[in-house]
Amino acid sequence: MAELEEDATEGQLADYFAAELSGDFGAWNLGLIEYTCPKCGIVIQLQHDVLPNFVNLIRGWHEKAREEGDYFSRFVFEYLAFIAHLKNHVFLGPLSDRHAIQSLKRDQVRCAGYAQRVKIDGYLRGVLYRLLEELEQRPLHNSSHDFDNPEIDKWWNCSDPQPKVDDPLPKGILRSIDDWENLVEFWYGVRNNLFHGGKDPNVRRDLFLVEHAYKTLRAFVEIELEAGG
Repeated sequence: MAELEEDATEGQLADYFAAELSGDFGAWNLGLIEYTCPKCGIVIQLQHDVLPNFVNLIRGWHEKAREEGDYFSRFVFEYLAFIAHLKNHVFLGPLSDRHAIQSLKRDQVRCAGYAQRVKIDGYLRGVLYRLLEELEQRPLHNSSHDFDNPEIDKWWNCSDPQPKVDDPLPKGILRSIDDWENLVEFWYGVRNNLFHGGKDPNVRRDLFLVEHAYKTLRAFVEIELEAGG
């Protein structure tokens, strides 16, 4: 089994851990074997038709998140469950994490399902209102590229495969508690900052963002698992 690279994404981490824990190193993604003729250069790819179901493993990460004592650790395990589910049960294929995130933003069925949960869940609604107020005062910046000079990411207000050019709408905020595409971007932005930008659990702002990312993301993962996804 190949070693995991230091800059692996959470999607790659999920794939790696799943293969390691299951003992089937080729079963986590759709199996793809490539043959190349050294003389003519022709490439032939064979793909397995069966995708193993790792719901139990994803549920394990989801439950592990609840058991952890701090929100930083909770969010890490919840995000692993989230991205593993997204890339292996929802949007099949060799997608990058970013492509999977953009695809989720365009998923109107899951958008409606989350909106319905917000409507009936007063606690979740309160979490979203507090998050909306915090981001209105201080929009979320991306510190994963330059920790000393963070910038607001170009993917806010965007569900397309490519970011919009000269988008006049404010970025780094939720426009409402039903702003699905920016809530998904918030989850991904917190993930980037936490893993690549250096967040401090002793900083109130960092703790607030990670806590609210965990609580809002956990609700989505619960909806997916309740649906048998």
